[in-house]
Amino acid sequence: MKLVRIHCHTDVGEKVTEFRMEYHPDILALYEELGIINLEEDTIDYEDLRRLKKMLRLKKNIGVNTIGAVVIVDLLDKIEKLQDEIERLRKK
Repeated sequence: MKLVRIHCHTDVGEKVTEFRMEYHPDILALYEELGIINLEEDTIDYEDLRRLKKMLRLKKNIGVNTIGAVVIVDLLDKIEKLQDEIERLRKK
């Protein structure tokens, strides 16, 4: 079985983090077809990678299906944005 290895480098402040993950190309193609991730010239955006990791963790640990994992991750992202907005408004 041939796997795709994803390398993601981020520069957050002075810290540089690197992720190495391996996925089957068919899985990545399916997620791209469903609109979950965007693959451009064999690269994946950091946010897409973060979402993908959360989804796969939900599928593995809780046993939800792919669409359920997408919905959960979307809701978690919205909650996080709302919490950030509430915190920003409290500081005013």
